[in-house]
Amino acid sequence: MENPLRSKKDLPITIIGAGAVGSALGLAFRKRKFTLRLVVSRKGESARRLGRRVGARHCTLKSMPAISSGGIVFLTVPDDEIGDVAQIVSQMRSDFSCTVVFHCSGVLESDVLAPLCRKGAAVGSFHPLQTFPGTKADAEGLSDIWIGIEGDRKAIALGKYLARELGSRALILTRRQKVLYHLAAVFSSNFFTTILSVVEELGVRLGLPRNKVLSIYEPIILRSFMNAKLTSAAAALTGPIARGDHSTIRKHRSALNARGLKRIAALYEALSKETAVLASTKDP
Repeated sequence: MENPLRSKKDLPITIIGAGAVGSALGLAFRKRKFTLRLVVSRKGESARRLGRRVGARHCTLKSMPAISSGGIVFLTVPDDEIGDVAQIVSQMRSDFSCTVVFHCSGVLESDVLAPLCRKGAAVGSFHPLQTFPGTKADAEGLSDIWIGIEGDRKAIALGKYLARELGSRALILTRRQKVLYHLAAVFSSNFFTTILSVVEELGVRLGLPRNKVLSIYEPIILRSFMNAKLTSAAAALTGPIARGDHSTIRKHRSALNARGLKRIAALYEALSKETAVLASTKDP
């Protein structure tokens, strides 16, 4: 099999799925002078928009032409669609022997691309450890991050090269590590955002403008993160639970119940239990 690194940026890239992640990848590769061959989406409209931006052809999944030998294919569709799309693409009359196919799911293993592997493609997962809310800044979010890479030997080698070209670092994962890796990502991004929404709601309840709340609490948020980064989460923990300040905790519970904030009260109890466990690990 031809070395997929030989031609480097001349390897034609096909992106199947023109949502936030697919768009971010396409724009980032285009900026770094890679060859964008084709952008594909189910209905075609999002592929048309991205194709025009990156100078690539565009089409629907049903009208997708054969994959050219020696290229790179990114499946940037939702996780639940990856297996089906891989099956559809594998049935095309294409030469996959020199093709590397990546999906961009953080939790799924490369095994989901088995139909393409059986046709001779090298397969792997290429997951940018970043959040892509679908804004203009998404394309810049691929530099100076970690990219989780898992798969066969050739896919990992190419994935490491692509990560470097994007200005990022490769985190090589085994199949068994994928779920815990993605759980950590969910806690660090999705659940953290949920907690920020609680900060917003409480700030509004005390009379602050919603668009000012996070700015007011930003210094303590950033300092908490930096303290944990420089030492550890346990060492950085402060507050009433870490101090054993039970009267303050009772006031918190009373205030939440008095204002009918049952959702936040339940979250407070769950986080309090976990925080108490973390506090117990602190050095005296």
